[in-house]
Amino acid sequence: MYSAASKRLVQVIAALGSAIAPFMVASLIVATPDIGREFSADVALLGWFTASFFLVAGSLLVPFGRIADIRGSKKVFTAGMGVNFVASLVCMFAPSMPVLIAGRVLTGIGAAMVFGTSIALLSLVFPEEERGAALGINVAAMFTGFGAGLLAGGAITYYASWRGIFAIVAVIAAINFVLILSRVRGECELARTTEYDPYGMILFVTGVLLCLYGLSEISTLQGILMLIAGSGILVGFYLWEKRCPHPLIPPSRFSSGNLSGAIATNIVFQASGFGITLILSLFLQYVNGMDPLMAGIVLFMSQLLLILGSPFSGRLSDRYPPHRVAAAGCLVNGIAMLMMITIDQGTALPIIVLSLALNSLGFALFMPSVVKWALLGIPKEQYGILSGGTETARLVGVSLSNAVIIITFGLIMGDTLVSPENIPQFLSAARWAIVFYGVLAFIAMALAIRGRREAGEG
Repeated sequence: MYSAASKRLVQVIAALGSAIAPFMVASLIVATPDIGREFSADVALLGWFTASFFLVAGSLLVPFGRIADIRGSKKVFTAGMGVNFVASLVCMFAPSMPVLIAGRVLTGIGAAMVFGTSIALLSLVFPEEERGAALGINVAAMFTGFGAGLLAGGAITYYASWRGIFAIVAVIAAINFVLILSRVRGECELARTTEYDPYGMILFVTGVLLCLYGLSEISTLQGILMLIAGSGILVGFYLWEKRCPHPLIPPSRFSSGNLSGAIATNIVFQASGFGITLILSLFLQYVNGMDPLMAGIVLFMSQLLLILGSPFSGRLSDRYPPHRVAAAGCLVNGIAMLMMITIDQGTALPIIVLSLALNSLGFALFMPSVVKWALLGIPKEQYGILSGGTETARLVGVSLSNAVIIITFGLIMGDTLVSPENIPQFLSAARWAIVFYGVLAFIAMALAIRGRREAGEG
């Protein structure tokens, strides 16, 4: 049993670790134009600056989760903080764009180590009846980091330099590194085996990496081929895991009603809701004529509901079956899409704000509860791999959400830039993307309900 003070400390450490990556991602969204000007980088190179982090982090989450189960969640989380610190220094003093991209790759490794273990740390410290609330606070910390990054990134870049963003991250990583080493006692190596599955890790990392890259380039033949190749490798990974004596993912987890249902629902839900923020950001600026600052404030205000609602949602999943709370989040997000399905130049700003608020509320209800749902029936020695698996599912869903935008806008608008002359085409593409998002939201709700029925509960 852990004391109340120990639980609070682990909650703070996990929250700080979980907030770092979203803070950096949001800050760099604002700072990217300045970075491009300083290094005379073209759009393609700036694209790799962004994509390198997500590709590396998404492909390494599950392997680091498994390593945490064998070697200890605390060790891997602490190492991740150290990697984040070093990566921030590399980026802060980067003399060229290739060095900066290398620093972002290193940041992706550190993020995978942290995200692959933060849920495991909380799950080991908090008993089941308190776990939902703890996970809710952690989700709130993630989105607080993202919201703070939207505001801080612009201010730091405007008043100082984009390099100051990495200085702040380095300080937070250093503080967290010292806290966990000096204040958190003990370790948690819970796996019954110390054997790794190197071939399984290689297959999984390669398959996920190719799938994520393929989704990011889905409008090109190369992207489609990469997606097909990655999917084939993941099928090979599944077949290998069934006969491997020490698998990366135990075969029983593939057939677990709770875990498979939660993972599938997580992917579909993220695909249904993440991209709407980008669409509405473009709508507010190109159609409503807002400047970037005002559009950012509107988007940030919707984030507040998510930040404030996530801890409440976590407590709900402690009191009620978490799959029902997750299904409610899917329903709320589906209603938000229905409200926006006829979006046009005459759509009133309050409708947009209300739709964004409902989208945020849907995420607040869904995210803590789906993790709590996935944890049901999972032995403690597999918490690390589950932590990595849930984050991988989230990133795959985000990539699918972006793929919907790429496909719909590509088919309707082609390669043309948004301008007053083609606003009708922009709105048509936005409506079709929202239709797909709405369908996905209700599919996610059905998966949440059906998944629990197949598990024999609810």
